[in-house]
Amino acid sequence: MQRIIIGILLFFCTNYIFAQKKEVTRTIIAGNDTIAHIWLNEIIVKGKKRNANWYQRQHQRRVRLEYNVRKVYPYARIAAAKINEIEQKLAQTKKESERKKIIKEEYALLMKTFKTPLTKLSITQGRILIRLIYRETNHTSFAHIREYRGTVNAYFWQSLALLFGNNLKAGYEPHGEDAEIEEIIQKILQENNKKGI
Repeated sequence: MQRIIIGILLFFCTNYIFAQKKEVTRTIIAGNDTIAHIWLNEIIVKGKKRNANWYQRQHQRRVRLEYNVRKVYPYARIAAAKINEIEQKLAQTKKESERKKIIKEEYALLMKTFKTPLTKLSITQGRILIRLIYRETNHTSFAHIREYRGTVNAYFWQSLALLFGNNLKAGYEPHGEDAEIEEIIQKILQENNKKGI
Protein backbone atom coordinates (compact mmCIF):
# COMPACT_ATOMS: atom_id res chain seq x y z
CA MET A 1 0.00 0.00 0.00
CA GLN A 2 2.86 2.29 0.77
CA ARG A 3 4.17 1.82 -2.74
CA ILE A 4 0.84 2.91 -4.23
CA ILE A 5 0.73 6.07 -2.09
CA ILE A 6 4.35 6.89 -2.94
CA GLY A 7 3.58 6.28 -6.64
CA ILE A 8 0.58 8.61 -6.53
CA LEU A 9 2.60 11.31 -4.74
CA LEU A 10 5.41 10.94 -7.24
CA PHE A 11 2.94 11.26 -10.10
CA PHE A 12 1.48 14.50 -8.74
CA CYS A 13 4.91 15.90 -7.92
CA THR A 14 6.22 15.27 -11.42
CA ASN A 15 3.13 16.89 -12.91
CA TYR A 16 3.69 19.87 -10.65
CA ILE A 17 7.37 20.12 -11.60
CA PHE A 18 6.71 19.86 -15.35
CA ALA A 19 3.86 22.34 -15.10
CA GLN A 20 6.24 24.88 -13.58
CA LYS A 21 8.71 24.61 -16.49
CA LYS A 22 6.40 26.23 -19.05
CA GLU A 23 8.06 29.07 -20.96
CA VAL A 24 6.60 32.51 -20.96
CA THR A 25 6.24 33.89 -24.48
CA ARG A 26 7.38 37.43 -25.03
CA THR A 27 4.69 39.70 -26.46
CA ILE A 28 4.41 43.12 -28.02
CA ILE A 29 1.36 45.26 -27.43
CA ALA A 30 0.32 47.18 -30.53
CA GLY A 31 -2.78 49.26 -29.91
CA ASN A 32 -5.32 46.88 -28.43
CA ASP A 33 -3.64 43.77 -29.81
CA THR A 34 -1.13 41.52 -28.12
CA ILE A 35 1.25 39.96 -30.62
CA ALA A 36 3.57 37.08 -29.77
CA HIS A 37 7.24 37.91 -30.23
CA ILE A 38 9.07 34.69 -31.02
CA TRP A 39 12.62 34.28 -32.29
CA LEU A 40 12.80 31.71 -35.06
CA ASN A 41 15.86 29.78 -36.08
CA GLU A 42 17.62 31.05 -39.18
CA ILE A 43 16.97 29.03 -42.31
CA ILE A 44 18.80 29.00 -45.61
CA VAL A 45 16.74 29.27 -48.77
CA LYS A 46 18.40 28.03 -51.89
CA GLY A 47 17.10 28.71 -55.33
CA LYS A 48 16.74 25.96 -57.83
CA LYS A 49 20.13 25.54 -59.41
CA ARG A 50 20.15 26.57 -63.01
CA ASN A 51 22.66 26.36 -65.74
CA ALA A 52 25.19 29.22 -65.79
CA ASN A 53 24.17 29.91 -69.38
CA TRP A 54 20.61 30.61 -68.22
CA TYR A 55 21.86 33.35 -65.88
CA GLN A 56 24.05 34.76 -68.63
CA ARG A 57 21.08 34.90 -71.05
CA GLN A 58 18.90 36.57 -68.41
CA HIS A 59 21.59 39.16 -67.74
CA GLN A 60 22.03 39.86 -71.45
CA ARG A 61 18.26 40.17 -71.91
CA ARG A 62 18.06 42.61 -68.99
CA VAL A 63 20.98 44.71 -70.31
CA ARG A 64 19.37 44.83 -73.76
CA LEU A 65 15.99 45.83 -72.29
CA GLU A 66 17.62 48.64 -70.30
CA TYR A 67 19.42 49.84 -73.44
CA ASN A 68 16.14 49.87 -75.39
CA VAL A 69 14.21 51.67 -72.65
CA ARG A 70 16.94 54.30 -72.27
CA LYS A 71 16.90 54.84 -76.03
CA VAL A 72 13.12 55.35 -76.44
CA TYR A 73 12.13 56.92 -73.11
CA PRO A 74 13.17 60.44 -74.20
CA TYR A 75 10.91 60.10 -77.27
CA ALA A 76 7.98 59.14 -75.03
CA ARG A 77 8.62 62.20 -72.84
CA ILE A 78 8.82 64.43 -75.92
CA ALA A 79 5.59 62.90 -77.28
CA ALA A 80 3.78 63.60 -73.99
CA ALA A 81 5.03 67.20 -73.92
CA LYS A 82 4.06 67.72 -77.57
CA ILE A 83 0.58 66.28 -77.01
CA ASN A 84 0.07 68.65 -74.06
CA GLU A 85 1.25 71.56 -76.19
CA ILE A 86 -1.10 70.63 -79.03
CA GLU A 87 -4.00 70.24 -76.58
CA GLN A 88 -3.35 73.73 -75.21
CA LYS A 89 -3.30 75.21 -78.72
CA LEU A 90 -6.50 73.37 -79.66
CA ALA A 91 -8.23 74.52 -76.47
CA GLN A 92 -7.70 78.14 -77.50
CA THR A 93 -9.58 77.78 -80.79
CA LYS A 94 -13.11 76.70 -81.56
CA LYS A 95 -13.06 76.79 -85.34
CA GLU A 96 -12.63 73.43 -87.01
CA SER A 97 -10.55 74.94 -89.83
CA GLU A 98 -8.06 76.39 -87.32
CA ARG A 99 -7.90 73.08 -85.45
CA LYS A 100 -7.08 71.26 -88.69
CA LYS A 101 -4.45 73.88 -89.53
CA ILE A 102 -2.77 73.51 -86.12
CA ILE A 103 -2.76 69.71 -86.39
CA LYS A 104 -1.38 69.85 -89.93
CA GLU A 105 1.43 72.24 -88.94
CA GLU A 106 2.36 70.22 -85.86
CA TYR A 107 2.29 66.98 -87.83
CA ALA A 108 4.62 68.44 -90.49
CA LEU A 109 6.99 69.70 -87.78
CA LEU A 110 6.99 66.33 -86.00
CA MET A 111 7.65 64.44 -89.24
CA LYS A 112 10.51 66.78 -90.11
CA THR A 113 12.08 66.41 -86.66
CA PHE A 114 11.45 62.77 -85.72
CA LYS A 115 10.82 60.75 -88.88
CA THR A 116 14.45 59.73 -89.41
CA PRO A 117 15.31 58.75 -85.81
CA LEU A 118 12.03 56.89 -85.29
CA THR A 119 12.38 54.86 -88.49
CA LYS A 120 15.76 53.65 -87.20
CA LEU A 121 14.18 52.06 -84.11
CA SER A 122 14.00 48.28 -83.94
CA ILE A 123 10.67 46.47 -83.63
CA THR A 124 11.34 45.83 -79.94
CA GLN A 125 12.16 49.48 -79.35
CA GLY A 126 8.96 50.46 -81.16
CA ARG A 127 6.96 48.12 -78.93
CA ILE A 128 8.52 49.68 -75.82
CA LEU A 129 7.90 53.20 -77.16
CA ILE A 130 4.19 52.43 -77.67
CA ARG A 131 3.93 51.28 -74.05
CA LEU A 132 5.86 54.27 -72.74
CA ILE A 133 3.67 56.71 -74.66
CA TYR A 134 0.70 55.16 -72.86
CA ARG A 135 2.58 55.52 -69.56
CA GLU A 136 3.28 59.21 -70.15
CA THR A 137 -0.11 60.24 -71.61
CA ASN A 138 -2.64 57.69 -70.21
CA HIS A 139 -3.90 57.12 -73.76
CA THR A 140 -2.88 54.58 -76.36
CA SER A 141 -0.98 55.58 -79.48
CA PHE A 142 -4.00 54.40 -81.46
CA ALA A 143 -6.23 56.89 -79.59
CA HIS A 144 -3.82 59.75 -80.31
CA ILE A 145 -3.62 58.95 -84.01
CA ARG A 146 -7.40 58.60 -84.24
CA GLU A 147 -7.93 61.94 -82.49
CA TYR A 148 -5.43 63.94 -84.53
CA ARG A 149 -5.22 62.15 -87.88
CA GLY A 150 -8.61 60.42 -88.10
CA THR A 151 -10.01 56.92 -87.73
CA VAL A 152 -8.90 55.68 -91.17
CA ASN A 153 -5.30 56.70 -90.47
CA ALA A 154 -5.43 55.08 -87.04
CA TYR A 155 -6.63 51.74 -88.42
CA PHE A 156 -4.06 51.89 -91.24
CA TRP A 157 -1.19 52.34 -88.77
CA GLN A 158 -2.67 49.73 -86.40
CA SER A 159 -2.81 47.14 -89.20
CA LEU A 160 0.77 48.01 -90.20
CA ALA A 161 1.90 47.68 -86.58
CA LEU A 162 0.17 44.30 -86.25
CA LEU A 163 2.06 43.10 -89.34
CA PHE A 164 5.30 43.65 -87.43
CA GLY A 165 4.07 42.18 -84.16
CA ASN A 166 3.23 45.45 -82.44
CA ASN A 167 -0.08 46.81 -81.21
CA LEU A 168 -0.88 50.53 -81.08
CA LYS A 169 -3.68 49.75 -78.62
CA ALA A 170 -1.22 48.30 -76.09
CA GLY A 171 -1.48 49.66 -72.58
CA TYR A 172 1.06 49.82 -69.79
CA GLU A 173 1.00 47.63 -66.67
CA PRO A 174 3.67 48.85 -64.22
CA HIS A 175 2.90 46.08 -61.70
CA GLY A 176 2.34 43.34 -64.26
CA GLU A 177 3.77 42.71 -67.70
CA ASP A 178 5.79 45.93 -67.74
CA ALA A 179 7.26 45.71 -64.23
CA GLU A 180 10.84 45.44 -65.51
CA ILE A 181 10.39 48.47 -67.76
CA GLU A 182 8.93 50.45 -64.84
CA GLU A 183 11.89 49.46 -62.68
CA ILE A 184 14.31 50.75 -65.33
CA ILE A 185 12.36 54.00 -65.69
CA GLN A 186 12.44 54.56 -61.93
CA LYS A 187 16.20 54.02 -62.07
CA ILE A 188 16.47 56.61 -64.89
CA LEU A 189 14.34 59.11 -62.94
CA GLN A 190 16.50 58.67 -59.82
CA GLU A 191 19.65 59.23 -61.87
CA ASN A 192 18.09 62.38 -63.38
CA ASN A 193 17.12 63.64 -59.91
CA LYS A 194 20.69 63.18 -58.70
CA LYS A 195 21.97 65.11 -61.72
CA GLY A 196 19.31 67.79 -61.22
CA ILE A 197 17.66 67.24 -64.61
